[in-house]
Amino acid sequence: MAECEHLRVGREFLESVSWPFAFRQEAHDRCYCERCYPPHLGDTMNVANYTYVIPRGWTRFAVSVDEGFFNHHDVWDKWLNCYHGTSIENAKSCVEHRQLLLPNDTTMHGKKLEIREGHIKGEHYVFTTPSITYAALDYYAHTYNFQSPYNSQIYTIKVVLQCKQKPDSITVQPETVDARQQGIKICRYIPNDKLEWKTQKRSTVTIYGLLLEVKQYHVHNHSNSFQYQQIRNTQNVSYEPATISQTPSPPPFKTKVSTISNSENISLPTTEKTHREPMSKKRIALLILLVIATILPISALIFGQIYKNDCPIQPWIPRWMTIFGVLLITFKSCSDDINIGGCISGCVSCLLVFFFLGWLITGSVWVFPAKSKVQYNQYNETNYCQENLYKFTFGLLLAQYSLIGLVICCGGILALLGLCLG
Repeated sequence: MAECEHLRVGREFLESVSWPFAFRQEAHDRCYCERCYPPHLGDTMNVANYTYVIPRGWTRFAVSVDEGFFNHHDVWDKWLNCYHGTSIENAKSCVEHRQLLLPNDTTMHGKKLEIREGHIKGEHYVFTTPSITYAALDYYAHTYNFQSPYNSQIYTIKVVLQCKQKPDSITVQPETVDARQQGIKICRYIPNDKLEWKTQKRSTVTIYGLLLEVKQYHVHNHSNSFQYQQIRNTQNVSYEPATISQTPSPPPFKTKVSTISNSENISLPTTEKTHREPMSKKRIALLILLVIATILPISALIFGQIYKNDCPIQPWIPRWMTIFGVLLITFKSCSDDINIGGCISGCVSCLLVFFFLGWLITGSVWVFPAKSKVQYNQYNETNYCQENLYKFTFGLLLAQYSLIGLVICCGGILALLGLCLG
């Protein structure tokens, strides 16, 4: 089975942001896309008597843990599963520090952490949630645009940390994004009044995975409602009957303290970042071919018209160029649509190809025999032909035959390989 696209793109993204691979544990990576985690599997689990929502649509890149600590405290069996939405920079810092720090803590690099601008002052807690939907809200999880070096496709990527948390360390409280006031239920499985956990005990939250939500980038014309801007319409999101469309305009949202992570860039606002790779050689080659395919027929058409009366040795040479240019333009315009009702049907396409080959042979009959007799100086002589016209036509014919020969050779080699391997 081919490798899951989400895993591949996630690894490319982590490499592009210099993720600390010393803390990676690839054997425990897991994808929760529809292909890797089918719909018939459960959406929730009960862990230490708390409901934990499976991160459908996300991909986990495992973080190595302190096995001694986990075994001593029986973390895998007795601690809760939870999420913490953040940025990739903060996630890296948390993994490097091996924990989530609190406001006013000082990192190993001497940076004193502060509550981010726009969040509630005085809330010195680590915030987590059992709902992936809540953790993925734009209040918490940052979104990045990323262009894959593999196929040049652009993806949007969100970042959430996957953690274990000691049950007796948490204080359960309602969501703090004003969803209740607007009649919106954020998560199908966990009520709004139990969506947020907080603690001041740093060591009771330990990271075991980085979750990435990888999606192909598409432009959507969503409304400006709270429903589209703040609540992600995923499998784990549902809405109460009183939808936002019944509200004239959403009130200002209460600012919220997100968990303070250990990044040196903690004071930076949430921004969307783009990781772009240089244009690949394949794309450059395709671009060059596209330019040639566009310029060549136009040039042939122009040469044929400009010098239509300047080749007495064979008056059909400029006419051949004109028709050849028209053929190339027609074929290029219609080759992408071979369905009946489109530009041309499949039958007409075949006829066009045969006519093209016949016209190529006809041009050869007119051009190649004149090579030994043509002269470019005395235009009133019968063996005269305009130099640029003749040489361009001659070179064009040679290029076409070379291309056909290359295609035949490649096809023969592939057929031979198929016979040998089959």
